[in-house]
Amino acid sequence: MAELMFGLSQTKKKKNEEQKVRTTKASLKEVNITDTIEKEVRKEQHQREQTWKKTGRDQIKQNTNFDMARSLFGGGGPPPAAHDDDEEEVEEHEAARQEEEEDDGGAAEELGQDEEEQEEEEEE
Repeated sequence: MAELMFGLSQTKKKKNEEQKVRTTKASLKEVNITDTIEKEVRKEQHQREQTWKKTGRDQIKQNTNFDMARSLFGGGGPPPAAHDDDEEEVEEHEAARQEEEEDDGGAAEELGQDEEEQEEEEEE
């Protein structure tokens, strides 16, 4: 008989605990969550992570479309347009390059003169 009474009291305690849990959950549902600084910071961090993940996924998609042979051997661009004045462009480019070399050469001569002057000063 004592065992029966003990079992009934345990069942009663269990029911009381379950009721307490139910009331606590119900009261917690009524809590209003307001905007806080912490919430805003977490929202910004979440947005930053989502954009980072999106760019990573997009980069993977771009990398799958990459063709190494075309990039190395020049087949990746549009076909060259036929110009009659290609030779003129080449001549203009070579003339500009020669002018740059002449400009650089003069600067190199000046540097050489400056080095000679420094050496003379050191010898004295």
